[in-house]
Amino acid sequence: MTKTRLAAALSLALMVAPISQAAKYRIVELPVADEGRNNFPSAINEDGDITVNVKSPYNVPIDLDLIDFESENLMSVLTDIESARNGNFNSTDYEILLAFIGSVAGSQFTQQIANTISFLAAENETSYISGFDPWSEQDNKFYNSTTTVVKDINDSGFAVGSGEGSYNKVDYTFKLPPPTTEDEVTVEVEATFVVKEFGTKGFVSHGNTIIDLPAPSLIAGGFSEANGINESNQVVGSGTTLFLSDTLQTAITNCASEDIVDDENEATVDYLPLRGNVPVESCISKVVSLLTNSVSTYAQLRGLIWQLDDQGNLLDTTVLGLLHEPEEDDTLKYSSQAVAINDNGIAVGNSNIPHTLGTQTFLQNYAVIFHNGAVINITPEPDSDVQRTSRIISSAKDINNNNLVTGTQVKRVNGVNRSKFFVYDMNLSELTLPTDFFLGSESVALDINNNGLVVGYGEIDASLTGRRTEGFLYDHTAKQFNGLSELISCDSPYKIVQANAINDKDEIAATALYRGPSRDSRGEVVLDSTGSEVIVDLVTTVKLVPIVGGEIESCEVIDDINRERQGGSLTWIIGLSLLLLGWRRSKNTF
Repeated sequence: MTKTRLAAALSLALMVAPISQAAKYRIVELPVADEGRNNFPSAINEDGDITVNVKSPYNVPIDLDLIDFESENLMSVLTDIESARNGNFNSTDYEILLAFIGSVAGSQFTQQIANTISFLAAENETSYISGFDPWSEQDNKFYNSTTTVVKDINDSGFAVGSGEGSYNKVDYTFKLPPPTTEDEVTVEVEATFVVKEFGTKGFVSHGNTIIDLPAPSLIAGGFSEANGINESNQVVGSGTTLFLSDTLQTAITNCASEDIVDDENEATVDYLPLRGNVPVESCISKVVSLLTNSVSTYAQLRGLIWQLDDQGNLLDTTVLGLLHEPEEDDTLKYSSQAVAINDNGIAVGNSNIPHTLGTQTFLQNYAVIFHNGAVINITPEPDSDVQRTSRIISSAKDINNNNLVTGTQVKRVNGVNRSKFFVYDMNLSELTLPTDFFLGSESVALDINNNGLVVGYGEIDASLTGRRTEGFLYDHTAKQFNGLSELISCDSPYKIVQANAINDKDEIAATALYRGPSRDSRGEVVLDSTGSEVIVDLVTTVKLVPIVGGEIESCEVIDDINRERQGGSLTWIIGLSLLLLGWRRSKNTF
């Protein structure tokens, strides 16, 4: 629904009387829209700095060394081949080359392009959070080759997240079989392989320094992700703590072996090692991909706490426990994960326990607290319908310094499972499910500050498809719930579809939907045949700043459920942002 100012607000009485500031929050645009097609915030600190993840970045540099300019297929579509050879791409050829690179993404013979990159955004500037993206001394810029997702930041400016391992180029001359005659002519064939040493690793970014957060077990590079940080520089996340078999280690050993393999064919000469006709680095990179694509198949995952000092040096790593300790012969893959930690050193996250239904036993995930070596379930036993139909019972998102935890719990509403946000008071062992937009609305809490204010998003209409979402603000002390559309100006061009984070100044980092000019892969505005800008739906990060003395505006409500676009649809807005916030969890157990 659309809001407009009430005409009555312009009455003579109001025109001659002092006018209070409009709305409760003003919207501050951040300079991140120029970095990529869509962007999503993840955290905000007390300085108002916001960590932002940018999807489909603009102006990705193209590595000419990895473009085959002798390819007939490629040359037949380029419009200016010679300029392209020299790196002077026109708009059409730049798009063609990006599409070509994207069509073979994952190949070891092609440049890799990051799907998501990260920034630290203030009101007037942004700075790149490189993660493990390599720096090119020759081109004096980053390659934008590794996907990076930043999750949190503290007041000292330590930002934490996870990133892909950097891609390296390895030149290789293919091995040839021994000549069969003295006159046989052989021609050497060379190729450049694009490989990486590890799949995904957590990191801390401070200034221009990146600090690795390795997992306790590092076969094939291991796996780790960092999700949250407190003011004592304790970082929480998860990682590989034990490998379940020798499969990957054996594969890596075989990669390095130079022993010639007998192909058991007397008609041929044996000349290749077990890894085949590829460099060692290529073979190891394939093993790394095996782990990255299915971490829980090869290793156990546990919640982790990394302790850093004020200079960013890693001091120690603590492995967190499980909600259920399995018997030795239990073959289910139990795991835990920490997502946030307060300044008291109490972490929250998720872990799983077994549930048996008939002859089948499966794991269900629960929100937990990690405290003094214990793993505590904070949500009550679900009703039978939820337990029978959902693998996720609850999940924790954040904890403040007053030990208030927020997250989501699956509830049965009108015969359908719906996620509802909760607040759990650890001091009272009391869980509250606040009233949200409406009974059947799914609502997700994402953050809670030390004033007891919870932010998140929820569905705002009851249609069965394309459910629109809106960010919300919930005051736990006052038991007051508001959609953010109520708290901003009636005539704002932005639809706040998520409230992602909130600091103790009550400033909110939010995801907003708006109408703006379409841009090409270089970030240049796209024009139609008449020379007019092509206007499309865009998603960007905004900061909501409280207005001192501000009041909720009276707005006229117009029913426009059938309008082409109002609010945000759960099917793509939330899908994109959750992909960024949990970009590797889908490959594990959460």
